[in-house]
Amino acid sequence: MTTIKNSSVIFTSRPDGFPIPGEHLVVKNDTTVNLDSVPLNGGLLVKTIAVSVDPYYRILMDKVYKLGEPITGHIVGRVIRSELEGYNPGDYIYTEEAPLQEYSVVSREATQLRRIEKDAATWVQYIGVLGLVTRTAWIGFYALAKAKKGETIFVSTAAGGVGSVVVQIAKQHGLRVFGSAGSDDKVKYLKEELGVDAAINYKTEDLDSFLKREGPVDIYWDHVGGKTLETVMDHMNPVGRIIVCGVIDQYNAKDGTGSGPKNFRLIHSRELTVTGFWVNPLEKREGDYGFFKEAPKLVREGKIKIREEVRQGLDTVPQFLLDIQQGKNVGKAVVVVADE
Repeated sequence: MTTIKNSSVIFTSRPDGFPIPGEHLVVKNDTTVNLDSVPLNGGLLVKTIAVSVDPYYRILMDKVYKLGEPITGHIVGRVIRSELEGYNPGDYIYTEEAPLQEYSVVSREATQLRRIEKDAATWVQYIGVLGLVTRTAWIGFYALAKAKKGETIFVSTAAGGVGSVVVQIAKQHGLRVFGSAGSDDKVKYLKEELGVDAAINYKTEDLDSFLKREGPVDIYWDHVGGKTLETVMDHMNPVGRIIVCGVIDQYNAKDGTGSGPKNFRLIHSRELTVTGFWVNPLEKREGDYGFFKEAPKLVREGKIKIREEVRQGLDTVPQFLLDIQQGKNVGKAVVVVADE
């Protein structure tokens, strides 16, 4: 029987604020797995090649992740053993629900489990531009934005994974596009590489002044909540649409609430629509709007692209998650765990 080291990212305590490496997440390198005998329960044994690190993992730390167990997330991997019909050893898979380990048992019911082709894209692309971030932007935009050519959209954290794809889709539909980001380098990226019409470094510039100069806004794609949402609401046109994709202002608030908009009355007086969503339930209700057919083609043609920040080894996951929460990363966070 083959027993092998199986490093894992373990959830050790629930944070009240930012997730601190070594306190809330610990990488254990002293665990092992027997590749021949570990029970699969109808699923797959997978060698992890690459994993995604996403902002919403912080939400899962509040109630979903179990103390003392590996956190779960998005992986690309190679099948070692299979009890699932249609999957064979040597196949490559993508799923959005697997333990972040070197070797993991993937349930037959894992979210978005599917086979992928080795030569159709890089492993980083499967996790990055062809993964959850682009699918979230694509389905969210087509299902909820109700965009009309010539309208104006403002995207917070627009240089991030989801935000940067929303920007590109919006430009392709003839919208005027504004975005915010947390550094001058990211603002430059938005303007020079993604072609936004105007961008702001929210850490050094005043958002209200920016929107007075550039606005008003028909569609607000929100990843932040809090004061940013309140400010943008002041500059929304009547019958505007606010799409809440994330509320990072509240993810790490010590009281669990953060700040909320004080101008809630504008939702009534300006007939604004505010819609929050998670992409998997939205896709089940609305369909994928041709994502799996159209998006890979646009990626190959260079019409959809994202920055991908790649780090090496599971040991980097805890710090990567903290960097994301603090806006210190420079693109979609991908960790390469092993060769094929």
